[in-house]
Amino acid sequence: MFLTLPRSATALAIGLAAVFGAAAPPAAAHGGNWRDVSPSDGDGSVLFDVETTRGATWAVGLRSDATTRPFAPVALRWTGTGWQSPPQPADHGRLDDLAAGAPDEVWAVGTRYEAVGDTDWDRGRALLQHWDGAAWSEVALPFPEGASGTSLSTVAVDEGGSVWVYGGYADAAGEYVPALFRGDADGGGDWTRLPADTGLNWVSQLEARPDGVLQAVGDGVSRFDGTSWTKQRLPPALDGALFDGIETRAADDVWAVGHIRDEKLWRRPVIVRFDGRAWRTVRTPAETGQLYDIAFDGSGRPVVVGETLNPEVEPDGNYVLTPGPQGFLTRTEEPPGAGYLYGAATDAAGRVWTVGGTAGAEGGISPGAYAGVRR
Repeated sequence: MFLTLPRSATALAIGLAAVFGAAAPPAAAHGGNWRDVSPSDGDGSVLFDVETTRGATWAVGLRSDATTRPFAPVALRWTGTGWQSPPQPADHGRLDDLAAGAPDEVWAVGTRYEAVGDTDWDRGRALLQHWDGAAWSEVALPFPEGASGTSLSTVAVDEGGSVWVYGGYADAAGEYVPALFRGDADGGGDWTRLPADTGLNWVSQLEARPDGVLQAVGDGVSRFDGTSWTKQRLPPALDGALFDGIETRAADDVWAVGHIRDEKLWRRPVIVRFDGRAWRTVRTPAETGQLYDIAFDGSGRPVVVGETLNPEVEPDGNYVLTPGPQGFLTRTEEPPGAGYLYGAATDAAGRVWTVGGTAGAEGGISPGAYAGVRR
């Protein structure tokens, strides 16, 4: 069963067959070409993002157990046969987003926690860290003097090597103020604060396009031209949609993925695509699902990952959409061992990576970190 969509959206969905090649048999519903490459010591961990660049693949997240309360940040590097976990600059915290410009220019953002007394922890503060090819180090951002409650949600690297970091803080009056910083690729401390009024209430991901445009998604889509932000006009039926992932194929081919609340399904998967003139809806199954990220394989076909909390849709919780026989995005692949999936990326060989939690979640919490690669 599929949603009834406007003609423009239906035409776009049918056009996927032409864009991504002739109709082909769907991948096997249980596995397909996915290989489980989860870290061997990932119990109590979850991974939120994965990125690849020039042969280097990284994944970030958190670990939670009796020795790491409340959390310990996790950053893993793929060696070709397994994962390495270099020492972290913060003993307690979490890493939520990752960006890589080169093997020795990797950035991650999240939250750092400090102990308060013997049993309590503070509310946390912004954590930005940089990998220089040998070690991770924490990088300070020029938040205003007196800022409190600092936080960071996302980081991006553009083709010139500049680093973009988005977050916020509470000012002296206790009001929340969004913040956008741009820094040099070498992490030398030359940071510029730029306008951060995206027109969105929150930002989940940034993407720096090759043409110099910065894009943000959250409770909508917005673009920054270097001077000001412009919130994008989306199809009216998507009023209230929330987006977690964005991917640019070209200036006239941009995709954003997320979900929208649904009275019957709770959360329904949503995908929009920009064709150079307008954002249009891409057809998705009418079933319970939430999308977090999108990548394109070596053939240019989209792979969209997320989660479902409906065991009738997928008992393990993973949710993957790829083009089916008619060109529509359908749920035809299930990475073995996967539970909820939060990140996706494509490496130089055209392989798609995804990360999240392993199958067997109880109460919404996965028992361990999951990583998979699609051959």
